[in-house]
Parts: sequence; C-alpha cells; structure tokens
Amino acid sequence: MSRAAAIDIGSNSVHLLVAEVGTDGTLEMLADESLQLGLGRVVDRHGRLGAATRRATLEAVAEFAARATELGAGRALLMGTQPLRHADDRSLLKREIRDATGLDLAVLSHDDEATLTLVGVTAGRSVDGPLLVMDVGGGSSEVIIMVPGSAPVVGAFAVGSSRLSDQVVEHDPPTALEIAELRARARLLVEPLPVASPVQGIVSGGSGTNVSRLLGRERTTRLTVDDLEAALALLGTRPAADLAAETGLTDRRVRQLAAGVAIVAALMDRYGLRATEVSDAGLREGAVLSEARFGADWMASLHAPGTIEHEDAAGTPPDGA
Repeated sequence: MSRAAAIDIGSNSVHLLVAEVGTDGTLEMLADESLQLGLGRVVDRHGRLGAATRRATLEAVAEFAARATELGAGRALLMGTQPLRHADDRSLLKREIRDATGLDLAVLSHDDEATLTLVGVTAGRSVDGPLLVMDVGGGSSEVIIMVPGSAPVVGAFAVGSSRLSDQVVEHDPPTALEIAELRARARLLVEPLPVASPVQGIVSGGSGTNVSRLLGRERTTRLTVDDLEAALALLGTRPAADLAAETGLTDRRVRQLAAGVAIVAALMDRYGLRATEVSDAGLREGAVLSEARFGADWMASLHAPGTIEHEDAAGTPPDGA
C-alpha cells in the first residue's frame, strides 16, 4: 500500500483527501477535510481572486499540505477547478503557492475533472453497461458517459449549485416560484448535453450525499426521483438554519442545495433515469488512484489519445441567467 494526498480548490471550498491506496485500487481514508472560502462567488463578481482571497487560499493549501505531510503522504497533488479556470490572476496564485509550498497547481479542464471523477467513483474498474456519472459542483457541472468498448464522452456547463442559486434564490426558504425557476433553468442547461441511454447513474459528491443527509439517511443511499421531490419540498418549507442544525450541513450548503437538486433532477430526466446511486468519491479519489497507476505522468494520462471524447454543452448560463 502507498499513502497519497490530493487537494482541490473549488468554487465553494478547498478540500483535502489523504488515503492509503491499495494495490487493488481500494482506498482507506485517513483524512477528508474542507475549508469553505467561496472563491467562485468572488471570481463571478470581480473576474479575479484578488490579493486577500489569494492569501486565504494559500493559507488553506499550506495548512492542508502540512497535514498531508504529518500523515505521511508526502507531496500532495494540487488541483483547481471552476473558479481558477476563469480567474484572471490564477497565474499569480500558482506562483505564490509554488514559492510558499513547492506545490505545482494544476488547473483542470472540464474533461480532466470529469475523467478524474469517473476514475474516483469506479475505482478505475470497467463498467458492465452504459453508465452516467453526474458531478454537480458549486460553479460547474460535468457529466461523463461510459459505454463499454467506447471512449468516455463528457458534457459540461459552467453552472453549478452555487452559481444557479445566486442567480435565482433571494428568499430563505426559497419560494415556490424560485424553485420552479431553478428547475426551468436546469432543464435549459442540460438540453445540449450528449445523447445517451445509460442504464445506471451515479451522483458524485455533495449534490447526492447532502440530499441523503437532508432526508435523514446514510450519505450514499440510492436516490429516486421521488426522493428529489421530497428534498425540494423540504427545502421550500424550512429555513436553512433549522435544516443545517438538524442535519450537520452548513448553512451555505443548505441554501445551495435546492439548485443542486434541480440540476440532478434535470439530468436524471434528460437521461431517463428514475433512480441513481450516490458516491462519496470524486476527483480527489480519482487523482490519487491515477497517480498510483501512472506516477508523475498521472495528468498526461488523462490526455492519452482515445481516452475521452468531449461534447461541450452550455458554457455560459442561459439567456437572462
């Protein structure tokens, strides 16, 4: 077994994963931590992180890198997603992080993010039938379609639960009209995604696990269309602070959850799924598994010929968003 760590800088939070990686691709979690910074909202507002936000991000990365070293993982893999794809000053952040920690920041494309998520949720194993993996983040959403014998196909749009919620929701709890608008916009966002007929779906990360927690279930409980309807009904009738206190979710996560549920529901409807599995795993797990297999060439392996096909969906919100 080897010990590895991955840090990713996302729209809502900076995350750390430290794990023992088995020779069979299994992971034994040693640390799974996050710090909410809200980078996506800052970049959406200003087009850049700015000195104060870069400093907070650097401090979080340095803290998590030290934690990884403390746990024996050595040099952490460092990745950035949606906010860093668009921040004008990301090169400054890269240099500041390298100077302070020695870590190189890899800003992931939608394809990179989706591919690592697929590796994470499947542990690198082949699938039996057409599979749809849904990764609804704070600032963007990716789907990856895996059909045995074919290259995976990615679809993506630059809207996630945080961005969609910020565009629509003004009340706590959200009104019936706001929830209806979330659903309408989500349907528009998923329309251009690649055509496919998956027989199985997997939701990766918080937009799945947080629904289970909201409904008082184990984090990775299978979700049905009816479960999503129940979650939206609950989110539309209870203040975020009350639900946060009952579930252990943060107030911010609860406030964004209706948008995340709306996107997942639209994706399931788009692909004809009445139920979906839920996975705790995602791109961090995919990164440490990829490094375990390919070593220092783990990023290059994502771009090997034939690894992936890309069909871009809406890169920007629909008109009026």
